[in-house]
Amino acid sequence: MYNEIMDGVMKKLKELFPEARIGTIPLGEGIAEPYFEVGFLETLEKPVNSYRYFRSVSAYVKYYCQDSEQRLKDRNRVLDILMDKLEYITLEDGSFIRGSSRRGKYEEDALNFLVDYQIHIFKTGEQEESMEDMKLK
Repeated sequence: MYNEIMDGVMKKLKELFPEARIGTIPLGEGIAEPYFEVGFLETLEKPVNSYRYFRSVSAYVKYYCQDSEQRLKDRNRVLDILMDKLEYITLEDGSFIRGSSRRGKYEEDALNFLVDYQIHIFKTGEQEESMEDMKLK
């Protein structure tokens, strides 16, 4: 599931910014083209009921712009696009998940965009024996 979410974010970024490099390895500032670094900050899973679980995945997208005099305007443009377009991502199976708590943070060398994706999953487990089926000895 986690790889599907990361792939969904990276696919969306490639659609939005075809000229940029996109990866999971921190390259930092000083590269010749725009670069997006994608990763997870935190994941959380809570049981809801029976075999149903709630998962929250906090993802980040770090944007390193080209070294230019228009750095602030470029970061603002990218932040505007990320706020609008990373609200929904498509998973491998065609389903959509929605990103909440989207926020941007300017750092010295990059724009750090944060988004939380929440989903409910169903885990199948061993069937427990019901009280009706138990026999006393």
